[in-house]
Amino acid sequence: MIPFHAALPTLSLHADGVLWVGLALVLATLMGESVLRLLRWPRLVGYLAAGLLIAAGGGALPAFELQAGARAVVDAAMAVLLFEIGHRVNLRWLRSNPWLIATSAGEWTLATLLGWLALSVLGAGGLHGLALAAALACSAPAVALRLAGEFNARGQVTERMLLLAALGSMLSILAVGLLTAWMGAQIGRHWWYALLQQGYAIGGAVLAAAALAWAVNWVERHFDFADEGAALLLVGLILLVLSLTRMLRWSTLLTPLLAGLLLRARSQRPRVWPRHFGTAGGVLIVLLFMIVGMSMDWNALRAGALLALALIAARALGKLAVLRLLGPASGLSARQSVALGLSLNPAAAITFVLLLDAQQQLGDFPSRLLDAGFATIALLGIAGTLLARWALGRAGDIPREEGGS
Repeated sequence: MIPFHAALPTLSLHADGVLWVGLALVLATLMGESVLRLLRWPRLVGYLAAGLLIAAGGGALPAFELQAGARAVVDAAMAVLLFEIGHRVNLRWLRSNPWLIATSAGEWTLATLLGWLALSVLGAGGLHGLALAAALACSAPAVALRLAGEFNARGQVTERMLLLAALGSMLSILAVGLLTAWMGAQIGRHWWYALLQQGYAIGGAVLAAAALAWAVNWVERHFDFADEGAALLLVGLILLVLSLTRMLRWSTLLTPLLAGLLLRARSQRPRVWPRHFGTAGGVLIVLLFMIVGMSMDWNALRAGALLALALIAARALGKLAVLRLLGPASGLSARQSVALGLSLNPAAAITFVLLLDAQQQLGDFPSRLLDAGFATIALLGIAGTLLARWALGRAGDIPREEGGS
């Protein structure tokens, strides 16, 4: 007679990848909700901290060895975020208040130059140092969107924070792309080849952005994007165009940002969509910050701490100086100008992606600079976000019932 247990399937008690992803998601979500409810901090601080804790416990995902699935999640989440923040940029506002353009160009440029100078003083300058400073010069679009959404932040400081984050991201994407191409040309390729390659990537991104903006505008006339199903359709359109740009080697960062800008240019008021376009987009954002945190090597973070602190100080000084100087000319009070300068401190996912792409294209990006870049991302992803949240509260953009001060 066959024993009863022999009819049961053979069990494998070795955990697979799905288990670890599920546990990481649970930890990130619990930490995000905990910091929001107990401390009134943005959830993404919890998401990033969860990834850092997992990395410290031996569950790190080395940044330059990300599996295809993890990199696809990062690219998809960034596409959603950049499209969303691009759509928040009112080009008519820039035409009516040119000081905003001067402010954006000034704070990004001075942050880049001071960061590069700090690196040069510490013996880590050159074109690679300039590329790192340019990648770090922009403020994090994800943080700006989350602060505005989670704390119901409204006002001149919040709107300008979103605007400067979007414009700064565009400048960093273009600058790092050009510097990477130029450095590539110096190691064997002709300069005109490098410029042609960048022209192809940017030109293709413009075409793809125009196609995405047209498709979203067409779908909008037939669906209500306030509905969850229609929001998923929007995410699907963004991901389809992202796949196309990756296959054709167009700029995957510039395309969704430009598409959002083009779509907003067709209307006076921004569309009302679910934040990050519903549940699917929300999960992508959690995964994005968790992966960024898990990609941090703690030994590398310690090695890059000195350069990171110099970069943080130089970057913050550049942004605050320009905002204090030009903010009043653009219509802000002195207090609002300082608050806006402080709110631009966060740096996270977009800089992370720019460094990944630069290393992939060049292959010889100095490890000392990469360590400094990732240490800066980790520090500003948490401390910079908390400072920005405090600044919005001091500016009066966060209602007191939402935790503003």
